[in-house]
Amino acid sequence: MSQKYVALLRGINVGGKRKLKMADLRESVLKIGFKEVSTYIQSGNLFFTAEEKNTAILEEKLAQHLLEEYTYDIPVIIRTAEDIEKVIAQNPFPEAEDFKQLHLIFLKEKPSETSIKYFEELEFPSEEFKIEAQHLYVNYTDGVRNSKLSTTLIEKKLNTKATARNWKTLLKIESLLKD
Repeated sequence: MSQKYVALLRGINVGGKRKLKMADLRESVLKIGFKEVSTYIQSGNLFFTAEEKNTAILEEKLAQHLLEEYTYDIPVIIRTAEDIEKVIAQNPFPEAEDFKQLHLIFLKEKPSETSIKYFEELEFPSEEFKIEAQHLYVNYTDGVRNSKLSTTLIEKKLNTKATARNWKTLLKIESLLKD
């Protein structure tokens, strides 16, 4: 039985780099056996169904395909509908007023306890954050543009690949996974 997934691609169509038309991507992934393929906005949210249940295998398959097809070495993080529902329900910042400032950073692997400890010791006066398993919740209270807590810094300090989505996008992803 097929499972529905969302693949979150990092750094697609951002700042004029790694341009990838979503229509081309949708057609392309049919070649690797993904079914019922769709996308949401231009920033790399790819929905599909597959028989495979191991997300690590699917991540590697898609990453390898993107490298071969487009020569892009793109971090790929895949989650199920249940995963997305769970992270939304666990939001540690339900009082956040601006969903554009509330972000979920998807981590490819769960960071080590040592990495988490050092990360939690970092000081970002205008950000609130909390790590839960393979996710980092961040409330950028003064806005993302003004923050020093970037995805690149997060990857470096937690020693894993990551990609971010704002809460509004995350809620849309959840609704599209239910369709």
